[in-house]
Amino acid sequence: MIDPSPVERPIARILMVGGLISIGLVLAGLVLYAAEGQPQARELVRVVHNRETGRAVDVFTSLADVRRALGQRPPDPLAIAALGLVCLLATPVLGVVAAVAAFWRAGDRDYLAIAGVLLGMLLLSFVLAAAG
Repeated sequence: MIDPSPVERPIARILMVGGLISIGLVLAGLVLYAAEGQPQARELVRVVHNRETGRAVDVFTSLADVRRALGQRPPDPLAIAALGLVCLLATPVLGVVAAVAAFWRAGDRDYLAIAGVLLGMLLLSFVLAAAG
């Protein structure tokens, strides 16, 4: 088996750990949701709020919604699962950030440029999505 290079090792570690954390959060949220058994009063409040604003009833549409639901006591199990999905989406971005840093340290200008352009495109897409 080929030994991974110093550039590949941190990126692989970030992707593995990020994926495992994401899976753990999603599974924990779903198990907690299933353990609740029946909808609770806070779920009814969310349903009414989302209907009034014209959004889908059972989904979180922003990070603020997820943060608000996680701040409740006890936290909303679906928000825990949503946090897992957010982590899953953020993991490859962190991998690209690690690649930029690794290529910088290695002095590999070609791959640094490619990773830098990719990171710029990802950040631009987040900014454009946040702007609406």
